[in-house]
Amino acid sequence: MAPSAACTDDLAGRLQMAISAISHRMKTHAASDDLTPTRLVTLATVAEHGPLRISDLADRVGIAAATMSRLVDWLVEHELLTRTCSTKDLRVSNVALSPRGEALLERMRGIRTGYLADRISRLPADQVRALAGALEVLEDFATGSEQERH
Repeated sequence: MAPSAACTDDLAGRLQMAISAISHRMKTHAASDDLTPTRLVTLATVAEHGPLRISDLADRVGIAAATMSRLVDWLVEHELLTRTCSTKDLRVSNVALSPRGEALLERMRGIRTGYLADRISRLPADQVRALAGALEVLEDFATGSEQERH
């Protein structure tokens, strides 16, 4: 029997809140005074989709282009991004992750993974098993594969 709509809505709301809280904790755990969550998200976005025009990067991160321009200036100044002029239009610049930016992101991933591993290691065995089972469902949600099974 399928769960009721009220049960499904409640579960969806709780799941969204838990994912949001975990994501926020991981971002703030890895962030520092210099590396704010927004700067880290910007670096991760360039790593995944770059090189990007600043306006495209601003759209992906969800901030104004002028704000992104200042953010990119800071990241370039700290050698975490590189900026190059477009070969097609010299008025346009593209940003890419620098080797230092790549190393920083890798270190931040390690910090976030370590944070989660530490939290998981404190759980009783039955909760670790429950988390492993729930993780399979969450991975399916992330890829859209749960729709293929029904």
